Amino acid sequence: MLELFCVLSGPAIDAKRRVGVLRCRYKDFFYTPRHAEILHLRRKESIQLTARFAAVFMCVLLAVVPFWDGAYDSQMWLSQTSIMRLLVVGIAIVVLANRAVSARWRRHFPYLPMLMLVIAACLLCGFGAHDLLATQRMFSAHSFLLLGLVLMIAIMPLTLVEAAILSSPIMVLLVIGAQASLATGFVALEMILAVLLPLAILSSLVQLYRTIVAAQEVAIDPLTGCFTRAFGMEMIRVTFDSSMRKNAPYTMAFIDLDDFKQINDRHGHDYGDRILAEVGNNLVDRFRSSDLVVRWGGEEFLVLLPELPMAQANEVLARVMGPGLANLEGGQMQRASVGLSERIEDAISIPQNLIDLADQRMYDAKKRSDHEDMIAESMSGRKRPADAAAIAATARKSSRADSKAVNQTIN
Repeated sequence: MLELFCVLSGPAIDAKRRVGVLRCRYKDFFYTPRHAEILHLRRKESIQLTARFAAVFMCVLLAVVPFWDGAYDSQMWLSQTSIMRLLVVGIAIVVLANRAVSARWRRHFPYLPMLMLVIAACLLCGFGAHDLLATQRMFSAHSFLLLGLVLMIAIMPLTLVEAAILSSPIMVLLVIGAQASLATGFVALEMILAVLLPLAILSSLVQLYRTIVAAQEVAIDPLTGCFTRAFGMEMIRVTFDSSMRKNAPYTMAFIDLDDFKQINDRHGHDYGDRILAEVGNNLVDRFRSSDLVVRWGGEEFLVLLPELPMAQANEVLARVMGPGLANLEGGQMQRASVGLSERIEDAISIPQNLIDLADQRMYDAKKRSDHEDMIAESMSGRKRPADAAAIAATARKSSRADSKAVNQTIN
């Protein structure tokens, strides 16, 4: 365990910002605010899926065990145990239908459906144990139900706080049972849970660690250190939806390295890989921590700039590109063409259209006759003449004037 802790929190893992959002630290095992959005999504999907499996388990068990414990006898239909079982099955059906809590609560607290199942099972054990008509087999069936939920908790990627919240109803039941001699049938529930519950919590923490590591392996491009396209597509959906809900600006920058094929043909792919790695490092280091730099493919990069309008995005890109993206032979700097698109200004409601528009504007920049003049300062660090700023401003205005027509074509 000590070795595992050193692996999680020690300096052996790269501490750069691009990995930091997914890096596994000891704090990740205690609470969720440190978790990156992609990690939260992965955990939420796993936790909610496990809760549905638990709901299926409860429905099947409570439908089958009455044949074994005699709960289908006519004298048991109006008993306290039968009524509680029907209520528990109803709660399980609501969880299975994904209607237990609202979408907003599920997004922030994904463990709530499972917590409802645990509370329902504990109430069933508590009330059923005091039913004068219940039998030893009925008590045992309730114990099996609770043990099954504990095993379900063990496969969830939970933080320590979440695991404690899910375990608290069971702990309350054990405390009450110790004071009131809770009937558990043929299963020594107190002894078994005393061993299984801590193991389930440790297992859930291991599942959390595996989720973090898997998310990091999927998200980070090993060559450039930028995020991968698969990760980028998912984050585009998440951040774009967030900007729609907040009615906030959302800008994308499509960056394509100029003449990179000639660099590969002239110097070889190893040299080209070095250039790509340097470009990736520079892009990640120069953007904000809230921005996402994605290696879109080959020498193409996509930068997500949430809550940043087009005008400010132009200024940011100028600062980022100013020092140059990579050092080439002969003291030259690697150039790139950039296309920008913004959700509100370009009146776009589909993320893919925003990407396509930024891509098209990037290719327009490559073909533009004054391309050299427009990129001289931002790409190579050379100073432009004073009057060139006015030319660039005029070009930007004309590009924005045509954006609506371009957007209509894409849509």
